[in-house]
Amino acid sequence: MKSIITALAIGMMLSACASKGPEKIALGPEQPQIQVQTNQPTPLTLTASDLRTINYVVRFNDEKPPRLVGTMQDMRGLTEQFFRKGFNTAGYQIDPASATTLELRLEQLQTDVDESLLGFEAVTNLAISVQASNSSHTFSKRYSATSRMKGPLSADFATLELDINKLMTKLSAEIINDPELNQFLQQN
Repeated sequence: MKSIITALAIGMMLSACASKGPEKIALGPEQPQIQVQTNQPTPLTLTASDLRTINYVVRFNDEKPPRLVGTMQDMRGLTEQFFRKGFNTAGYQIDPASATTLELRLEQLQTDVDESLLGFEAVTNLAISVQASNSSHTFSKRYSATSRMKGPLSADFATLELDINKLMTKLSAEIINDPELNQFLQQN
């Protein structure tokens, strides 16, 4: 009986601590392994947009109302800067005057966290669509990835940030190294 009361007290303290956590999360995905896609610098105009209809990244569903956590960064700016670096490494020359354009559209980035006395489960969904065009053709493709994470006690921000950053790195590698996209970008 005493151990049940102790467990409940610990659970209540942990949930109280979780509800007083930060209101912003810091994202900083690492540059992925990128293969050089072109032997000669290929000019490319690159832009990004944030099409998400929500302004948060993490939602703690077990709280009423759910606790919503945004990002410290402007996601459009972070996406554009991140992919500019990546496509530059892949052999493209970012040039706003180029006739070949690539727009990256952040459609979804959301982590849903469910916590209980026994632990937490976090599910992150990420979706980015690309639209590329040159003087005569258009190419569109949607990329998505999901991450599931479980752990004891409650979810901490460092663990959530790391998981989201890893997922962003993984999906960006898929986009930048996509043979179909690169073939289109190198057409004249």
